[in-house]
Amino acid sequence: MNVDYFSLLTTAVAGKGAAERDKIYRDARGLIARSNLAREAAALHVSALEAAIQRIESDLASEELNQDKSTAAEELLSPGIDWKRVAVIACAIVAVIGLSVFLYQYLAGKRGSATASRGREDIVMPDLKPGVDGGSSAEGLPFALQRQVVFYRTTVIPGSIVVDRENRFLYLIDSNNSARRYGIGIARECLKSGTLYRVTNKLEWPEWKPASAETAKETAAFRPLAGGPGNPFGARALVMDRPDLLIHGTNSPKTIGHLVASGCIRLVNEDVEDLYRRVSLETRVIFVS
Repeated sequence: MNVDYFSLLTTAVAGKGAAERDKIYRDARGLIARSNLAREAAALHVSALEAAIQRIESDLASEELNQDKSTAAEELLSPGIDWKRVAVIACAIVAVIGLSVFLYQYLAGKRGSATASRGREDIVMPDLKPGVDGGSSAEGLPFALQRQVVFYRTTVIPGSIVVDRENRFLYLIDSNNSARRYGIGIARECLKSGTLYRVTNKLEWPEWKPASAETAKETAAFRPLAGGPGNPFGARALVMDRPDLLIHGTNSPKTIGHLVASGCIRLVNEDVEDLYRRVSLETRVIFVS
């Protein structure tokens, strides 16, 4: 692995605010998630990326503290305007703007390439037939789509759920700028479903039935399927205050990370069981794009 994430990200976030830096970090994670790297290689890249992010944020916090102390001392010692200092700051701002324009063009090109790749990937992945059990774990999926704790700076209160529709991740927010991240599959109907909801019910091994007559024609019969292995809704479901919005399991784990044909937000069964244990009723669910 020859990628110097620290140097690359340090340049990319120079002069950026916290929100802009977070977006750059999410884009970097998304690029790794959408790569075709082997599991071991992806793990190394994710580890190096997270270490670089933590180092950068720590350095920035120290710089801000030192700058605040220096500014306070200068204000006490200089009652008038220090035009030399103003000129230096103005030159620095011009340099940062120039660097930002360059970085924007560079990152826009990278993002355009990633978007084109996503466009090719956004074919609807077929599900296994109802009653067929494709497994319950994320084994075999890219490492980035497997359950893990990651650095995640946000103003969302701990305990909330954030669904990143574009990058196919669900985050359960923890304290101290961290979150538990899960890979997801998402149905087209849930790509533009609003932004803020809450969990109103929790179901174990929910019953499944075809969502429409068209879907029913593709199944053996238009009848519900009791909960159990092979059920398309999987082992658990979190129902939101809009009834057609669910966070649920699946009998087709290989669809994680893709656009899917049915349901809403799906996780592999082991992940949805883990999430189910950690989430209570009235938990906030925030959709971001």
